[in-house]
Amino acid sequence: MGKQGRLTADDTGQAMPVDAPLYHKPPFHFRDVHAISINYETDEEALLALLPDALELPEAPTATLMFIKYPFSTLGPYEETILGIPCLLNGEERFYIPHIVLNSDAPLAAGREIYGYPKKLADIEISESSDGVIGQMARPAGNLICSAGMRPQEPVPIPPELIGTPTDTWSLALRVIPDPGEGARPSVAQLVETNTKMSVREIWTGPGWAKYHSASSLDPWHKLDVRRIVSSTYQIYDMILGFGRVVQDY
Repeated sequence: MGKQGRLTADDTGQAMPVDAPLYHKPPFHFRDVHAISINYETDEEALLALLPDALELPEAPTATLMFIKYPFSTLGPYEETILGIPCLLNGEERFYIPHIVLNSDAPLAAGREIYGYPKKLADIEISESSDGVIGQMARPAGNLICSAGMRPQEPVPIPPELIGTPTDTWSLALRVIPDPGEGARPSVAQLVETNTKMSVREIWTGPGWAKYHSASSLDPWHKLDVRRIVSSTYQIYDMILGFGRVVQDY
């Protein structure tokens, strides 16, 4: 007679592999984050098609394209590109993320499995020159999906009492985990809200731009095309990515 395995649910780790998890439990800490953020007007119908029904667009709907460099985090260093939608949840400002890519496995797995961020791997390049800060994202390699940049010109004053003081921000994502059974509905379909505490060190404004280069059916970021730039910022900050909560089950 064979011997029965000893592993139980009480013995499993935070994530898979259960005896050697790819990442640890939240919170995750980030230091010296550098972020380009371009907010722009786009097609309202395209925004509504991506936005879950629990959320609303504000009166002046926009999209935001971000390129972010994380030189140090407790998930390791990496770069990330985010396409987000400023929105409202029960009348409160939130940021919904329909598309996000990065270039490291641990933050990809943690982001997908814990928070529902729809992360994929991509080639991302963020560079600085006399013309400003520029980000480019390609997926697959060689197929440029989008680019953005801005020239930091004017510092935004930060009140002294806020320097080094964490400020709460909230993002949302649709967490979907498929069922292994044929034809079954997803095992999990949840709208998840995640808290991030940001300690902003510098904010700069200046002229900026954003462009979509590929009408990819695999990564259709171009559907939120750029109509008019509303604002361009370059920020340097520290942050803590905390736990999330389920806003709605589907």
